Order: sequence, then C-alpha cells, then structure tokens
Amino acid sequence: MAPLVLLLPDKPDVERDAVADAWVRAGGTVVKVARFWDPPEVDRASVRVYGNDSFCLVLAEKLGLELVSPSDDVLVHAPDHLLHRRVRIVLLGGVDARGFPLFVKPVSPKQFRGAVYPSTEALAEETRGLPPDTQVIVSEVVSIVAEARAFVLGPTVKTCAIYEGTGDVNQAAKFAERVVQALDLPRTCVVDVGLLSDGRWALVECNATWGAGLNGCDPERAIACIAEASGPR
Repeated sequence: MAPLVLLLPDKPDVERDAVADAWVRAGGTVVKVARFWDPPEVDRASVRVYGNDSFCLVLAEKLGLELVSPSDDVLVHAPDHLLHRRVRIVLLGGVDARGFPLFVKPVSPKQFRGAVYPSTEALAEETRGLPPDTQVIVSEVVSIVAEARAFVLGPTVKTCAIYEGTGDVNQAAKFAERVVQALDLPRTCVVDVGLLSDGRWALVECNATWGAGLNGCDPERAIACIAEASGPR
C-alpha cells in the first residue's frame, strides 16, 4: 500500500484500532480526528477516511473526497438465484398489510431501523413522521442461520468471516464472489451473505467499505479495500 493518511474517529473502538494498527504496519499514517467538522490540514491526494456515516460524510464534504458506495437499490437488481426471496422497492404508504411479517428498510440509509416488522402498526410506529411517499425496500422474511461479511476489491474477496451463527467461511467467500461477478458493484464494498435454513446461501446486503465494521474479518487484508473506498474527487 502506498503511503496514505487514514483519518479515524478519535473514540475507542476495538475494530477501528485493529484497522489503525494494520494501516501503520503497512506503511501508512493514522490521524484520529475529534472535531471532524473542522478537519486538520492534510494532503488531500493521500488522505482516506474510515468510520461512521456522519464522520465520513462530513469529512468527504470538507476535504473534497469521493466516497465509493454501492447503489442503495442494489438488492432490487440482484437475480433471484442470489436472493432466494422477493425484494422490491415500494412507497411507505403502499406497503401491503397482507404481507406481514416483512423485512423493511429505507432506500435512503438511516431514515429508520431496517428490521422484520410483524404488522403495519409496528412499522407505522417506527416510521412515525415520515411521509407516505418515502421509498422503502421490502423483502419476504427468510430463516437465516448464519451471516458472513466479505470485504471485496474488484472481483476478489480479500477477507471473509462468519459474524453470526455457524457456517463454512469458505463457502461464504465463494458465494460472495458469485455476487460480485453477477452485480454492478463499485471497485470496493462489503458484501453480507446469509446461510438459509435449507443450506443455500443468499445475498443479505451490500454496504460501503468506508463505514463497515470488520465483523471478524482480517484487518491486514481489509485495509486494501479501505484504501480504495475514498479518495480525491
């Protein structure tokens, strides 16, 4: 990895500390930033960011950085053989009451908590105050017995780990590579996959590398992805 400066939140965090240590061992520099709305003077050509959404989004705006992220609607465009469930985008006010329980998440992140909702009443309580034309992703509920995270760079899974339940990490990594080959994804992202109760693997979601926790993945291998997840515009 070329000498790069990684900006991290100045808060204790086991996973971010592991990333910081790996970054330094690879020849980079780490700067922990407390006041991210007032960033330090840095060479913008060599700076990268890693942390929570607010931290990275504000720094990207202040420093003129590009944040590499998968499309918010990537699941909707995934083929059935990767999903093993029906996934669609609808308006919040148009969610069919007959379909519950349903997994519902906002198309625009952080508007409300993505979760399985047992009823229209439960969803209405969670989304109180949001207009009925808010776009949401709705999915059938499937039984997932294990979940894995893969850090992806180009067509390659750099590191993969089971973070919930019990499953074969090699199978998870191979399935994540199938996902990467089938979808139009950016140069890096994290791919979460789940092992269904019938033994099949399914795509759970794709997220931005710059904001993704390790979830058991190898920081020494994940930093190559983190280095590609942001940069000068």
